Amino acid sequence: MTMTLGDVVNWLETAIDSPYWYIGQIGKPDKSIGLYNTTGAQSRLAVGGLDATGYVIKPISILVHWGRNADVAERKAQEVYNAFFGVSGIEIGGKRVSQFHMVTPQPVNVGTDSEGVFEYVIEVHIYHER
Repeated sequence: MTMTLGDVVNWLETAIDSPYWYIGQIGKPDKSIGLYNTTGAQSRLAVGGLDATGYVIKPISILVHWGRNADVAERKAQEVYNAFFGVSGIEIGGKRVSQFHMVTPQPVNVGTDSEGVFEYVIEVHIYHER
């Protein structure tokens, strides 16, 4: 079974307080966190084929959509970033995570939406057992 965005959200809910979580594009309350599948992680196949391949990479993008106060939004985005940064040896969706590779060196401020809500993006590749 492959790790899903729902599995990642279930894990994040234990570490981050958010009134609303979403996967993909749906309506966004002023304080919400969304997860998206992305591309960019190179699939790797070990010498010896699939049976010898021990891990896979799940590339995700996280959108922190967090109110109209720039400081509060930045702090929430950093909290989400810190939930991943330097963490290893945990389990998500029954898969052991060997590392979170932070693609963005910090949460990236992408400005505000049409309603003036501040948004940050975090890109991460999750290396987990197959």
